[in-house]
Amino acid sequence: MSNNVTRYKKPHVIVPKNEDKACDAVIKTMERRTREKRSDIRLPERDRVGVPVELRLKLGEQEYAIEHTIIEPFENNIQTELTVDEIRQYLIESLEGQLLSPMYYVLQVPKDVCLPKRKNKRVRALKILAEWVLRSAQIMYERITGLSLPIDCYNIPISPYCFPEDSVKDEHSGLNCTVELLRWRNGTVIGRKPGFVQTVLDYPEDLEGFRTERIRRAFSDKFPKLAKCGAEGARTVLILESQDAAHTRFDLIGNQLPALLSEHACVPDEIFLVEPYNSLWWVYPMKYDKDHWPEEGMPQWNAGPIYHPDNPPTAGLPKWYRDALQLDEVDKPYLTREWIPATYKEDELVDLTG
Repeated sequence: MSNNVTRYKKPHVIVPKNEDKACDAVIKTMERRTREKRSDIRLPERDRVGVPVELRLKLGEQEYAIEHTIIEPFENNIQTELTVDEIRQYLIESLEGQLLSPMYYVLQVPKDVCLPKRKNKRVRALKILAEWVLRSAQIMYERITGLSLPIDCYNIPISPYCFPEDSVKDEHSGLNCTVELLRWRNGTVIGRKPGFVQTVLDYPEDLEGFRTERIRRAFSDKFPKLAKCGAEGARTVLILESQDAAHTRFDLIGNQLPALLSEHACVPDEIFLVEPYNSLWWVYPMKYDKDHWPEEGMPQWNAGPIYHPDNPPTAGLPKWYRDALQLDEVDKPYLTREWIPATYKEDELVDLTG
């Protein structure tokens, strides 16, 4: 480490609070389907009147009870990501200019990573980790391996990935877990900043099992409250919110939904998945009455655009042209109307508690 002491300051990270806008997006979707407008909106959780669900309202004459919950790839994923971000920022500041170029480094930390709660111990753990990264980088630099990246006929490396010997794994890095530092020989060939260390979360191999347990707990927490509202005559709705597009996306949850629902005698009438990414929010209908996410016709991840069947991309072309090129087959939607996801721009949505 250099003589310069990195002044520790805990990152100010705000976890998005999306429940109100997520509820508004789902209500908008239900309004489209029922062709009824919302009325008599109540906030039982805040007002402490009745069963403490997120929202009670009416669409026409039918009363609804709505609950919202965030789902994660594994338990405490959001908190873990905040810890990873804190480590990332500390290492960037404390190691700036100290790692040799053109090497590029990635520090992988497991899902159970955590930092001490007390500030002095937290700073000490981060300092020990930074010193370990410098030592490990030096160890990899001093290794004599005789290996080099294979190149093609244009003298460009075929694979940008590091060799097995270009890593150091240790459980004495200052954290309470085993971490691994990986090295790329030349950061510029993979579009990365030379002499830079990035910190990433190493997701567990059995991610499906962890995700299943996280959703199972969410169901156990939310279903009983909704069941009480259903006994009062309300139609019950559960909103699942995913803030991780890669690991809790709609098709992964849809595949697990039937088995998880079968574990409960009383389930919500409707389940929606909301994915609030950037300025566009997606709302996926996952369950409606006894029907849930269809196994046949499910759109594959990145299979292409999903559009409304009333407005296919080639609708304006003459029929003879459409028939000749079989464009009606091209325009065939992946899903029937009731399962097509809705999208909203974030500025279209309102905070229902405001």
